[in-house]
Amino acid sequence: MTRLMKTTIALALMFVCFVFGSSIGVAQDEEIAIGNTFGLGARTMGMGGAFLAVADDFTTLYWNPAGLAQIRKFELFGSLSHSELDSETEFTRGRAAEADNSKTRPNSIGLVYPLYANRGGFAFALGYNRPQNFDSEVAIQGLDPSSGSVFSGFDVDETTSNNGGMGIWSFGMGVFISKNILLGGSIDFWQGSSFNELNSAAEDINNIDPELASFAFHDTVDRDYSGLSGRVGVLAFAGENVTLGGTITLPADLEVHEVWEQQTIVQFDDGEEDMESDAGSILYDIERPFEFGGGVAVKFLEKRLTLAGDIQFTDWTQTEYDPLPAEDSQNNFSRYYDSTMQVRLGAEYRIPRIEASVRVGYFRDPIPFQDRDIDNDRDFLTLGVGKIFDQIIKIDVAFMRGSWEQSGNSLSESQTSNRVFVSAGYRY
Repeated sequence: MTRLMKTTIALALMFVCFVFGSSIGVAQDEEIAIGNTFGLGARTMGMGGAFLAVADDFTTLYWNPAGLAQIRKFELFGSLSHSELDSETEFTRGRAAEADNSKTRPNSIGLVYPLYANRGGFAFALGYNRPQNFDSEVAIQGLDPSSGSVFSGFDVDETTSNNGGMGIWSFGMGVFISKNILLGGSIDFWQGSSFNELNSAAEDINNIDPELASFAFHDTVDRDYSGLSGRVGVLAFAGENVTLGGTITLPADLEVHEVWEQQTIVQFDDGEEDMESDAGSILYDIERPFEFGGGVAVKFLEKRLTLAGDIQFTDWTQTEYDPLPAEDSQNNFSRYYDSTMQVRLGAEYRIPRIEASVRVGYFRDPIPFQDRDIDNDRDFLTLGVGKIFDQIIKIDVAFMRGSWEQSGNSLSESQTSNRVFVSAGYRY
């Protein structure tokens, strides 16, 4: 084979990698900034995230800013989260591959400053919340039984890792507009980053290709996100023991600065090797859609027991790139994405004698991506405890465990997530 032909093959493989993605997991790449709700605050997540109608600590700046008006004392708040994500992939009639990722991150930090009026009160809040987490790792190993891809019939060893997340710096206010109705809003400055690294190697152990012995891809994509949005919330007391909450999250226009590098190494049957590399950067926007949330909280047993439930609707098909991140890319969100209805349910029981609380919850965060078969959606069970010390300091701890399964391109993938939240609040 001539050197020109070998170079042409190497360039063609690199082109396929760049345009279609070298990962064998999906036919269409998922947009990591879409979905991936992680959760905020140990008390909230102990109740499965059902907080739109409870809304009475600093994290309500994110969940429902109207609830800030309920806070009558100055509050300093901080929270950390720890996540462990275990994944297992398996080809049809193939061997399983496992990978795991573990990270500790800041979750929330901020303050609430209340003021008073003749007919109720209002409060300001300022701080940072980190509602999205991108940390993950997936490994794929085995003989690819699919057809029509560069990996078909090859023995594959691939690892994909993601690191980063999305945080929001917010300034908000909640105010009583009547005895039973509170309104609130926030201005949200989105900031985040993601780093994706893909290492793919494929060996032609069955001599599928008469010229190629093996090839390998090494790709990195480093992104920085920034944008502006806001949210509006309402809280209404429908009687002494029932509270209703509603929120509208305004569209966010995220500016993305992406830097990418790519390298392709091809080994031929005659022992020769060819390597091609490329790199570049691009600037584009991701336009996120409106999000609508509603919740209810009901208190029983002299208000010691609280039952709460939330739903949140997002039509991800309305997401758009503007401009497109590449000349050959398209706004395929209406084709590959779907609307989702997030469900959050929780209960909290307060033990007055020891100033402590116990919590349980359920959290469903549907996968919006349609290019895979979702065998089991993202369902989480949650537990939590809290304790107040000297009527000033409050410590909360929550644990979440969930799993989901999806499949596509002769590959099945299951993931198990364990998350721990620890929060501390100081009120005086």
